[in-house]
Amino acid sequence: METFHKKGAEAELLKTKYNGRATLLKKRIPKGYRNNLLDERIRKKRTRSEAKIIRALAPVIKVPEIFYVDEKKCEIAMEFIEGKMLKEIIEKKRELATLAGKEIKKIHEQNIIHGDLTTSNILYTNKGLCFIDFGLGYFSKKVEDKATDLIVFKKTFNATHSSFKNGWELVMKGYAPDKEIQTRMDAIEKRARYH
Repeated sequence: METFHKKGAEAELLKTKYNGRATLLKKRIPKGYRNNLLDERIRKKRTRSEAKIIRALAPVIKVPEIFYVDEKKCEIAMEFIEGKMLKEIIEKKRELATLAGKEIKKIHEQNIIHGDLTTSNILYTNKGLCFIDFGLGYFSKKVEDKATDLIVFKKTFNATHSSFKNGWELVMKGYAPDKEIQTRMDAIEKRARYH
């Protein structure tokens, strides 16, 4: 039996059971404004890519376990993670900002870009931090892409947690960017300021 969990920008999330385990079923819904064939191709590609990314990260960080992928239906069935959004508790547990930075570094070391880093897409569980929603993720070795991933996170982080003193500095303490990434982040921010 499926029950509605929540609706995202590109998918519907349903809570169900698979082999007796609590399961999150992610269904990519057709976009009416797109050409049907193109829409199907995009949804299949994103479904395949997200599953591949999660499986690649499973040995490295906490991500939901994938039970099955149905590319035809553009669905992924994965472990339902019990936890709180990092967004809700990070200001009370400051050390989690540094831990988030460390975990993001591990993602980037696998040459994976999350694509939608926010404190809503990181869950605090009894096993530590769990990263979710890799729907916009992709593989890339480029320093530019990793730096952009961090800048996007910085913007949403500072907007969401404007009262969290030195919050972003704590994230960066955990990530510990090398000179190349830091230089690229500075350059991206400078570009954004002048456009």
